[in-house]
Amino acid sequence: MNLHNINAAYSLAHTLYGVEPNQTEFEDIAINAWEKIGVKHTKLYKFRGCTSNQELQLPCNVDLIESVHLPIPDAQLTSNKNVYNYTDTLFTEGYIDAWKRLEDPLWTKGKLVKYREGDNTLYFSRDYDNVLVVYHGIIMDEETELPMVTDKELNAIAAYVAYTITYKNGIKLRDKTSLEIAQMLKQDWLKLCNAARTPDYLSQNDMDTILDAKVRWDRKQFGKSLKPML
Repeated sequence: MNLHNINAAYSLAHTLYGVEPNQTEFEDIAINAWEKIGVKHTKLYKFRGCTSNQELQLPCNVDLIESVHLPIPDAQLTSNKNVYNYTDTLFTEGYIDAWKRLEDPLWTKGKLVKYREGDNTLYFSRDYDNVLVVYHGIIMDEETELPMVTDKELNAIAAYVAYTITYKNGIKLRDKTSLEIAQMLKQDWLKLCNAARTPDYLSQNDMDTILDAKVRWDRKQFGKSLKPML
């Protein structure tokens, strides 16, 4: 699956539909279209930082947090006679951590810490140094900090940009022809949006099985391949 910068939809909208919005307007419309499509391409990230006033600001691409760790061994006391763990206990925990790291890519060394999440910020009961956050993050372009999208999503975003600009101009100029063209572009957007929501790894045979299970018996039309809105 090839991913592209969402800005590539600008030239596509101009080439296919002849619209030329300014860059700020384009980005606002493109991000709105991306959110309407609802498909997010993510990968696993690790972020390390120190809290301030019991808060830790997260990166802007965080989608789902897996775990939050402190840089200390997760060794539990097995006796009430000692304040600190035995030295050999720490070696044992390190050995167990090494095997877990080989077995599970999500496993991270360190003690789990409790937190609350809100407004792209983690809240703690006290301040900590070197807090490690393991999270699934949206794949973004490093320069523009805009999400990366597939070919099908680019086509859908370009159609939505064209529809929005044309509809906006029709309202502004009270132009009936522009409004009629905008309705045609809206149908293109809805069709391409449905296609963008269907994963590339699903073959026609897979979709045929899904449709047989989810929709009524007379769904098929001769010479057409119908895919559902997922």
